[in-house]
Amino acid sequence: MLFVAGIATGAFAYNDEKSVEIRQTEPAKVMVAVNDAPNGTMTVKITDSENRLVLRDRITKTEAFAKRYDLNALPVGEYSVEVSDANGTLRTATFNTQVIVKPLVYSRVTAIGNNQYRLLVSNLEAKEVTLQIFDGINLIHTELIDNPQGLHKIYTIKQPATPEGISFKVSTSSGFEAYVATR
Repeated sequence: MLFVAGIATGAFAYNDEKSVEIRQTEPAKVMVAVNDAPNGTMTVKITDSENRLVLRDRITKTEAFAKRYDLNALPVGEYSVEVSDANGTLRTATFNTQVIVKPLVYSRVTAIGNNQYRLLVSNLEAKEVTLQIFDGINLIHTELIDNPQGLHKIYTIKQPATPEGISFKVSTSSGFEAYVATR
């Protein structure tokens, strides 16, 4: 909802928004860049999801600049950044400081001919991986892989019974799940 409010506020900005940029550079870091010489003192305000002021910075520069703000000391959550000058709001943006963890499982399957498929699985967390092979929507094979750190295996499958072909489902006990199809 704050994101929508940020967009709505940004829509009423009086100045060309291209002159001010607000960008999240890391999960808890944001950069404010002013591409043109500012007209007087600028103010950067950062508020939390309950609209409480967590940071106010008055900037008196006479040329273009970029400044980074580190919010690692604050609780994880949504924050809004507003850049303004004496004439009003120049730009607003809302961002979330929650770290998004990318899956630590990599999987790929390649058709190598003669109804053979090469499966590569790399699980950096070294947890158990369950492999399921489907012919269309029909499950035709299930296997628990107990050493998934560097699995490289070739499967030979009889001629597919359905036109949808063969697909592989890789899942872990930690909640990762992905379907990989032949390339």
